[in-house]
Amino acid sequence: MSKAVGAPIHYQHCSGLTSGSCNFGSAPQITLETGNAIAPRVEIWKCAQCGHGVTLPAMPDVAPLYEARGSEDFLTRDGIAVRALKQRAFTKLAHALVAHLPTKPQLIVDFGIGNGMLASCLADAVSAECHVYGLDFFPEAPGSIGRASYRSFSQASDLHGMVDLLTCFHVLEHDDDSDMMLGKLLAFLRPGGTLVVEVPNMDCVWTPWFGKSCANWYAPFHRVHFSRRSLHGLFERHRLLVVAEQDICGPTFALSFATLLGVKPSGFLFAISAALRPLQWLAEKLTQRPSALRIIARKP
Repeated sequence: MSKAVGAPIHYQHCSGLTSGSCNFGSAPQITLETGNAIAPRVEIWKCAQCGHGVTLPAMPDVAPLYEARGSEDFLTRDGIAVRALKQRAFTKLAHALVAHLPTKPQLIVDFGIGNGMLASCLADAVSAECHVYGLDFFPEAPGSIGRASYRSFSQASDLHGMVDLLTCFHVLEHDDDSDMMLGKLLAFLRPGGTLVVEVPNMDCVWTPWFGKSCANWYAPFHRVHFSRRSLHGLFERHRLLVVAEQDICGPTFALSFATLLGVKPSGFLFAISAALRPLQWLAEKLTQRPSALRIIARKP
């Protein structure tokens, strides 16, 4: 067993074992030098049964990783062309998410607002009577969130039990305790409210290709790593009604190329990944091993 970080936490929610505890084996799936001062070296351990992964050493409080909007999660360096393409994609996504709702929404929350683009597009996709909030760690809002309003996580408790649609894109994997985090999300939803979660897929077809450079690892920020089975098991444990499960072809190429080359993501790498996107989509479709997994569910 590796001695650098130690044995993995005793994850109690394996969806592949009758004992209920994941079997992480005696060695990590991968060891990564992150370049991050808080967690310069991490190990990722994978359950042999359900495919769930954990990043070690554990971090009971991940807030120190986000003391400023400096990580790539906040997408603050996009150029004009890249931002225009993303704006178009998020606009289409926002309308598709609102279309999943059984009734006209009155309150929408984007949990983990990032650069604010999704929250802004959600606000444009609904009537003026619907309030849209973006939530994140910081006391101040990101640069531009359009018609949406902003709150820090610590100022959002009055929204509990009120939300019709809660979106959580590439956030759930950023906390060591997935069950606790999902419980926080569900606290915002009213009965019958809709939750949309998207996470990277640990079993992505590109993980073997890019190895340690694969963007899906994104250590030390990604604290857990979902397989299709472990993500579905999480939603089952919380007795959520799954409305849809979607395979997502995400921006894995651009981010992985950047890590492989040791550079920051750029418009040039984004253009290369866009040119290769048909190949990426086809490979993920044929293997059924997408770069990301999305679940749309309703709270009982």
